[in-house]
Parts: sequence; structure tokens; C-alpha cells
Amino acid sequence: EGRFFVINVSPVLLRRASRNESSKRIAVPFDLHRVFIEEGYDFIDDIIWVKPEGAGWATGRGRRFAADRNPLQYKAVPVTEYVLVYRKKTDLLIDWFIRNHPDKKIVEASKIGDNYERTNVWRINPVTNSKHPAAFPLELAQKVIEYYSFKNDVVLDPFAGSGTVGAAAVSKGRRFVLFENNQDYIEIMRNDVYSWLGTDADEVLWINCIPPVPLQQHLHLSGK
Repeated sequence: EGRFFVINVSPVLLRRASRNESSKRIAVPFDLHRVFIEEGYDFIDDIIWVKPEGAGWATGRGRRFAADRNPLQYKAVPVTEYVLVYRKKTDLLIDWFIRNHPDKKIVEASKIGDNYERTNVWRINPVTNSKHPAAFPLELAQKVIEYYSFKNDVVLDPFAGSGTVGAAAVSKGRRFVLFENNQDYIEIMRNDVYSWLGTDADEVLWINCIPPVPLQQHLHLSGK
């Protein structure tokens, strides 16, 4: 109740199947918005993640117009994505959660420094040489986590991919719960978690992963 769900999403480009058909863009952010409202969330913010101008040319969108310059052909090269912010519906104000936090030292330690994003336009370079086809920058995840949680909170990512949110959570003094069903990405996280946590990575509990975590690790985690 009263906590935040933040999702990075953008329209999806469907390339044309043949020269006799047009490409299409599916307005996924606006479809998702309706779902969140129906599920009992309040809309809080639409943050625009802006990439460098050259980042969008790989989609192929806008190339024909750049060559021919004919009216009606114009298609903007996409260099933005949405970061949509929702809050689980509650009658309690945000100030109530701050005043009633059980640890005032954590509240104080969680305060944001001067170098914060003043507007809803965030200019962040995209990830290059990523281990995941739809990766977002560590910096983007760090900002979201810092702005919408306290230190020592648990950050949940139900679509963890290669684990960027986990790495960002650790760097901001938060704990994490990650869900991922692709074994290749789970193996990436198994390897990378040591760079996030050092020797504390041995304390991470892996559940329903293949291959299974050795029994002795579960016993170690339970204190036996």
C-alpha cells in the first residue's frame, strides 16, 4: 500500500513484412497505463528518458524520409522511452510514510543530494555491448531506486533480465528480489552478483533455478 511501481516502456516497432505493407508502431505505454489504473494504481509521473540523437537510427525509422524528403513520408527517429511511475492506491499521504518510518536514521540517510533530476526529462546514454537485448542503463535504475525507496528497502524486479536492477539496488543500499525465467540470464546474474556484493554474494538465495543451488548453501543460509 502506498509504494511505487516504476516501469520502463516504449512503443514497439513492427517492421513491414513486405514492400507492399507499412511498418507499424504499437503504443504499449498507453495500453499499460489503462491496466495499471484498473489494477488500483494512481498515476504519478511520466518521465522521458532521452538518448543521444544517433541512438535511434538503428531502428531504420526515418531513413527513407532523410533520403527523399517527400511530404507524408516523415517519421521521427525514436530517441526516447517512457519511465512511467505509479503508486499503489492508498488514503495515506506520502508524508505519513516518511513520518512513520520505524528508523529515522534510515530516513535521514536516504535523503537525496543536490545532483538530482529537476525535470521529467532525463538525458542518459543507452547501454552498449549489453548482455541483454532490452537492457537499460544502470544509472537509470539507480535514479529510480533512489527517488522512490528508502535505504534497506526491498526492490522487486519481476522481469530481471541480466540483473541491472539488482546491481543498482545494491549500489544504493537496498535489498533486492529478482524474478527471471531465462536460464541464460540467470547464469549471467550468478556470475555478476559477485561484482555487486563481493563475498556477501554467497548469502544470495537462489530459488527454483536450474541447475539447483547446492544443498549446503541452503543450510548455510538458514544458519544450520
